[in-house]
Amino acid sequence: MTQTQDRAAHSVTAGWPGFTAWLVRKRVTLSALVLIAAQVGLNSFVLNRGFFQEDDFIIGGLAAQPFSAHLLFQNYFGHLMPGVFALAFGPVHAGGYDWGLWAGTLVVLQALAGLALLRALRTLCGDRMLLLIPLGLFLFTPMTMADLTWWSVGVQSVPIQLALAMAVDQHVRYIRGGRIANAVYAALWVLFGLAFFEKAAAIPVLLFALTSAYLVPASWPEAMLITLRRHWIAWSIYGAAIIAEVVIYLSGLRSSPVRLPLASSAVTFGWHLLLNTFVPAAFGGPWRWAPTAGAPSGWVLYAFAAAPAVLAGLSWVLAALVVMASLWYRRRAWPAWIILLGWLLVVDIVPVVLGRLAAYGTPLATQTGYVADAAPVLAICLAIAFLPLRGESDAYRSAPPRGAPVTAATSALVVLFVAGSLWSAVSYRNELQPQNTRSYVATASAALAAVPANTVIYPTALPAQLVSPLFGRLAWVQNALAPLADQVADQHFTWTSTPTGRVSPVMIFDAQGRLHQAAVQGPHSFPFSRKSSCVLTARGMRLPLSGNVYALPFLMQIGYYSARPVTLAVTFGGHRYQITLPASELAYAYLPVQGPGNNVQITPVTPDPKVCVGTITVGNVQPSPSATPVPAFPLGA
Repeated sequence: MTQTQDRAAHSVTAGWPGFTAWLVRKRVTLSALVLIAAQVGLNSFVLNRGFFQEDDFIIGGLAAQPFSAHLLFQNYFGHLMPGVFALAFGPVHAGGYDWGLWAGTLVVLQALAGLALLRALRTLCGDRMLLLIPLGLFLFTPMTMADLTWWSVGVQSVPIQLALAMAVDQHVRYIRGGRIANAVYAALWVLFGLAFFEKAAAIPVLLFALTSAYLVPASWPEAMLITLRRHWIAWSIYGAAIIAEVVIYLSGLRSSPVRLPLASSAVTFGWHLLLNTFVPAAFGGPWRWAPTAGAPSGWVLYAFAAAPAVLAGLSWVLAALVVMASLWYRRRAWPAWIILLGWLLVVDIVPVVLGRLAAYGTPLATQTGYVADAAPVLAICLAIAFLPLRGESDAYRSAPPRGAPVTAATSALVVLFVAGSLWSAVSYRNELQPQNTRSYVATASAALAAVPANTVIYPTALPAQLVSPLFGRLAWVQNALAPLADQVADQHFTWTSTPTGRVSPVMIFDAQGRLHQAAVQGPHSFPFSRKSSCVLTARGMRLPLSGNVYALPFLMQIGYYSARPVTLAVTFGGHRYQITLPASELAYAYLPVQGPGNNVQITPVTPDPKVCVGTITVGNVQPSPSATPVPAFPLGA
């Protein structure tokens, strides 16, 4: 080639023509990156209105513990999810309850899932612009959005979406190239998904269905047998991964009990989840949301799909048209829809029917979170129902229609989907009312940082609007607010539910996140008729209470004045206790006791005690109405 020819060739590949040629070559990747960036922006916009709720506080409190195998593999209400605790550990120790850090992990994972799905679609169908349609459906369908605003739910479903897409990519590469390493990588991605949620155990079943339906040239039943024989190494690797998960699960956890609901309830739940939640979400719905029933204003942090009947019906018609169009032109379209329906039934419907439906009822069908993991399956099935696989010949019964009418119809569907998705996203965001929860967390953080030195905090449960009482002691402030306590540089407080002896000050959280001086409220002793009657003699004293105390653990508050340290024997409810009190002017001492009872017997252990006994109260610890709380007023959201 002459120097003149070299210059001509270089001029073609350089400058604006070269840049244009590069854009054309990379148009799929660049367009996909633009879509993913738009998804990140939309998710960030919606998540800006979200905040912590329910399990988030439980997981946050547990993740405040030192990093260990026990933290990762603990039994979380019958679930094994080391990935969740590993992912929570960083934000908890970096910023406590900083919603931006927590939500940011989900936004990043969702973006990575989009990149993984792009890779899987290109591996399946080659590099073509039409892949942007199923990719865009996955990126913007509202069925994955509600999960993100509830961190503990999103952190289970989003990693499965990432693991599923990457497992499909690696498995298809193994089938086509025969490299065992790809099968090993696919198995590792399955394990990655299992680290967050047990639903990932269904990924190998999806891989088997895709392989037998599309990657082995035979009828589907025959292809199932062929793929088992030909690719037994991959199925053995995947099986070993699942068996390892099952062994670890059964060795350390108790499985959740199976409670079978009525058959009619199961059918109703499945029907509504598919037709009223999944199908509308596939077309940008549900367009309208309903907040949690009974949630007071200022506490709404989650909403349920409530698609208008007309729009839901329209989505069913469009879904039928899409399926029929694929069946009309694509020879092998029908297995894709069978695979999608099978995933929805086996992975999203059956576990809920066996686990939660009997307890919570058919309204569960309005939670988009139950079908969020089906979003990448929908995108993959949509792609292979219309597009030929890489290297596939004779994919269509007849040439697919082209031209302006097809372009216009496709563009109209895309525009409707995008408009509906944006409307649904904005509508969902508008339903969220996190101000009271944000105020509680901000106020509690300020209270822990400002309490007096040597304060003892009496643990109570977080308000029911934040965390369900069903979580038991894990919902108490000592666990749930541990991430906030760890942010206090020089902790000058301790937690105890059994203060004993002279303890000052004892404080307790109120429903707004403020710390109050603690006071015991319940049946109490009567005032003495003469001041001198308060002096404890060697014979002791018996003090009737103003009411009966139930057969439950309570706290006894003893008012006293003593010139020197004294040890007393306290008898209540048939139990005898001993308490040592320091010398003090008028003060209060505390003693954990067990009811029932209606009188208190006090006798001195120390000879010549020189102690005056004041009012005795047996009951629950409540905020004192007379002292100024810390901080004085709740902080703004």
